[in-house]
Amino acid sequence: MPSDHLLNAITSSFIASTERDGFNGVIASTLSRIEEEPERLRNVLAGLITDGSITAVFARTSVNMHIKRFPDLPIPRQLELLRSEDLADFSLYPTEAEVRRRVDLSAWHDRPFSKALLLAEPQLAFRAFDMGALERYVSDPRYKVHFADYMGRMSITDDFFTSEQHPERDKVSLQTFGLGFDAQRTPYTIVFLRYLAGLSAEHQQYWNSYLASNDVRMSEPYYRSSIEGEFWKNRSVRYAITEEMRLIRTLSEAIWGQSLFRASTEGDIPIGLTSFLRPTAENFNRFVMALDKLLSESIDASFFIGKCPLETEETRSDGKTVVARKGTLALLEEWLLQEIVWDDPNAFREMVIKPLRQVRRLRQTPAHTFTTDDFSTEYYDKRNRLLWAVFNSLSNIRATFAKHPLAGHIEIPNWLNNDRIDVF
Repeated sequence: MPSDHLLNAITSSFIASTERDGFNGVIASTLSRIEEEPERLRNVLAGLITDGSITAVFARTSVNMHIKRFPDLPIPRQLELLRSEDLADFSLYPTEAEVRRRVDLSAWHDRPFSKALLLAEPQLAFRAFDMGALERYVSDPRYKVHFADYMGRMSITDDFFTSEQHPERDKVSLQTFGLGFDAQRTPYTIVFLRYLAGLSAEHQQYWNSYLASNDVRMSEPYYRSSIEGEFWKNRSVRYAITEEMRLIRTLSEAIWGQSLFRASTEGDIPIGLTSFLRPTAENFNRFVMALDKLLSESIDASFFIGKCPLETEETRSDGKTVVARKGTLALLEEWLLQEIVWDDPNAFREMVIKPLRQVRRLRQTPAHTFTTDDFSTEYYDKRNRLLWAVFNSLSNIRATFAKHPLAGHIEIPNWLNNDRIDVF
């Protein structure tokens, strides 16, 4: 029967492409070698779609019809487009049931994500993983992991990729990964099947061991940028902090002729400041140390020369005078109190200075003592609360500086003041 011949041709071609990691469909027009009459070909294909043997991907609805990127269109819509579109403008794929009838799946058990694509899952379907999956690559110098706010990428470094002594199984990469959340807003690492299937069997099994068991949804910014191709309109609180620091640098230069903060170093976000870490005491300490480095270590002590004393003098019990340099946070507090008239100095200390001191205080423990590691989702909440408090602190400093007569020409981005900041 023509339908059997067509179904065999579609399924056999797809299975053959999986051995090349292609997972490609068959262009409908190439099937004219089996059924030359276009109308009869459409009728047979329509029957195969209706009975659940094949599905179709159309150039009209997909940027690349040669792979199945998204879930199948509803059958009525597929049948409608089957009649209206040129045979060269859509590709055909077997359904999971047809693949199962023809393939020994035991040969794919060591490659669970490749197996999912073999069974006709969309290439942009994703899997969610515990954050611990990434830590293997972060701590291994053979790999480079790049982080942004809600996404990142991972790859073997060039030296090890080209090395003949380095095992082929470890020459792996992920073109992109993103952020997802469960109902409790616990973060997870999201990876598309297309990129997971490109991992070696050994690394697929490793990632599979971290597979999340609960319902995880892709974060909105990652969905909009990677699926819809749209720019994320909001900003992260981490990005907002660095933007407030940039503005404070610009404002202080305009008003006092010198920047309060040193210029920041451009580049990847430090791992400690990303959301891609498990909620452990060790990782929280890593976060605190990275945040302190970003904040208090960026304050330029030379800014305060001539504005307030840089040292303190104390008389010891033996009568000797000890001179000590003031810390940058002490200098900042002293200078802000004498330079600006605050309505309520105590409220100023609570909102502006306290969060910065809290970061410095939290940093002291991991910096100077041994600590016991532990795991708790409460570390996510502690991290987010601290980030928001720091943002509010810097936002108050920036807003106060912006009122100065010499700062009127400096433009402040609207998004900093209109609730378009996400905390994750």
